[in-house]
Amino acid sequence: MKKNNKGFLLMESLIVAVFVFTIFSFLYRNLVPLMGEYERRYNYDDIDSVYAAHLFRNLLLADDNFDTLVAGVMDNPNIGANDITDCSKWSQMDLCNALKEDLNITPSPSSAANDGKIYVMRYELSKVKKLIADDKLFSSNTERGIRSYLTYLPNYTTDTVLTGYRLVIVRNLHRGDVETIKYANIEVLP
Repeated sequence: MKKNNKGFLLMESLIVAVFVFTIFSFLYRNLVPLMGEYERRYNYDDIDSVYAAHLFRNLLLADDNFDTLVAGVMDNPNIGANDITDCSKWSQMDLCNALKEDLNITPSPSSAANDGKIYVMRYELSKVKKLIADDKLFSSNTERGIRSYLTYLPNYTTDTVLTGYRLVIVRNLHRGDVETIKYANIEVLP
């Protein structure tokens, strides 16, 4: 006599489907954040951008107008960052312009949102992040990238960095028709 196994096949298929669904949901939950982190790592603090920040840090420390370039960053709580992209503020204007051109810190041909920039701010970012959260710093829609980059960075609160500055650069790289924005920062201790 043959047994009726139709229900067994249905249960077996259901168990396998649930098992496969569980594996796919596990992979999805773990891979999607990794892909987002990969994108961040690709655009944030890549080696070329950190090197560009290093070169500008050396230029900033050697500049005769250092005090003018960083004025108000530590003293005034409403100033979170100074935009020092304009090379006319620097005593070594020609070197600044040459570095900006070579390191792709230039105006974007496609959109002002992608312009290369150089900012100096206090190294400890809690006040800067508060100004960003209150929409008092980098509040326009075109500055969304720098907002997310600064929010991504960790806060450091040791005594050494409480008195130091942070140099943040925004580079726009052009490869054919594709424009990529890269961010980097480096510590500046006078």
